Amino acid sequence: MAIRATIPLLFLLAAGLLFAAAVGTSREEEGRRGEQWEHQHGKQGRGREGEQEQEQEQDSRRPYVFGPRSFQRIVRSDHGSVEALRPFNEESRLLRGIKNYRVTIIKANPRSFIVPGYPDADTISYVVQGEGVVTLIENGEKRSYTVRQGDVVVAPAGTIRHLANTDGRRKLIVANILHTISVPGKFQYFLGESLVSSLSKRVQRAAFKSSDERREKLFGRQGRKKQGFIVRASPEQVREFLRHASEGGQSHHWPFGGDSRSTYNLLEQRPTIANRHGRLYEVDARSFRALGDQDVRVSFANITAGSMTAPYYNTQSVKISVVLEGEGEVEIVCPHLSQDSERHQQGQSEREHHQRGHGSESESESEQQQQEKYQTIRARVSRGSALVVPPGHPAVAISSSRGSNNLQIVCFEINAQKNERVWLAGKNNVLGKLDRPAKELTFGTPAREVDEVLEAQQDEGFLAGPEQQQGQGEEEWRHRGRGEEAVESFLRMATSAF
Repeated sequence: MAIRATIPLLFLLAAGLLFAAAVGTSREEEGRRGEQWEHQHGKQGRGREGEQEQEQEQDSRRPYVFGPRSFQRIVRSDHGSVEALRPFNEESRLLRGIKNYRVTIIKANPRSFIVPGYPDADTISYVVQGEGVVTLIENGEKRSYTVRQGDVVVAPAGTIRHLANTDGRRKLIVANILHTISVPGKFQYFLGESLVSSLSKRVQRAAFKSSDERREKLFGRQGRKKQGFIVRASPEQVREFLRHASEGGQSHHWPFGGDSRSTYNLLEQRPTIANRHGRLYEVDARSFRALGDQDVRVSFANITAGSMTAPYYNTQSVKISVVLEGEGEVEIVCPHLSQDSERHQQGQSEREHHQRGHGSESESESEQQQQEKYQTIRARVSRGSALVVPPGHPAVAISSSRGSNNLQIVCFEINAQKNERVWLAGKNNVLGKLDRPAKELTFGTPAREVDEVLEAQQDEGFLAGPEQQQGQGEEEWRHRGRGEEAVESFLRMATSAF
């Protein structure tokens, strides 16, 4: 029985990323960067003050959303590619908290092979499309697994791995998150053959009992020119990979049996939330032990066309997401952007006051004003987009109703162990749990009217989107408007606590 494992796949991803990072250190760029990147780096020679103004403008745009063009191709080949987002702290200073993480996408053409190697980063991968065989060598033991769509794979840093696309027609696509452990935000992929060839000749002679001619054929420049990071495999070699996966390694039974330490298929599990508007699949260390050391939860959201997620926020987790299919829009509420903008404007005002000899307003008054404001980031997303939602930031994802495809998103939630997802709307919304006096004092209206608004929505997790609700009656729209005002009041209250 073929064993499907995503560990090697992760390895492949990490490898591609590592190798890409090495190439990417030269800052080579294919195509145009996203709007933010062009804006931040498109102007030169303005001096330190001009650079600060540029950073302020860039951060005030959409620092949490990255279009498909934000990915740089760090490995390119006739047989596939590896793409990576730049380090988060280089994209925006608001993302310094996840500076040790990187996001990569591996695309392997039919019957292609990613050569053995290892990255200096822990890797968690999600198989987006296709089928393959991944092989992992850890603690002196080799395991081969078959992988397919929905598989989650965990591969520790330094683990030798290789990956083969065994499908003769479809690309194998894998989304990865890497936790760098050597240089924050930087990773390197070490190719096994290159490591040996980099050693001195005298060390090679002592380590390998073979002639110089044979060693040069394997490890010399002539041998290296014949190979690449992603190469083509013959049909016979593909069958051999599949045979090894069926004969060795671990079966894909965990957690129901066996001890599959590195792979888990999300789509084979019961969804955490499911209704006509969408489905949410999740896995963390409680059901997949390999995630325990990483403190990461992996989830897959399939949002029906025209529907949306209920507004929510995470108490501890930073959510890094990649859009796999469909299109739509996201809204993220952020207090930091408005505060930074206020500080920038205040700084200009203070300089003007000082120049006029009037002094500046008290710092405590300005901070109080800043805490009462927040800014909503709105952006369209499509296949290949990425986004980051920091903890405490309310967010919504809306699936477009214009197409037939659902909006499908894979999410990696960092700091998952103590995290709680808090819903701001829907059957289980947190606002409905407030005491009667708290509701009246917060919203300035009788608690009965507040409850009429908060209890009108009986769906949970996924709701009808704005376009789906256009057919509602006038009374329902009146309640919906009051509901939006209620949520907005709550957001003001929550933001002012920071």
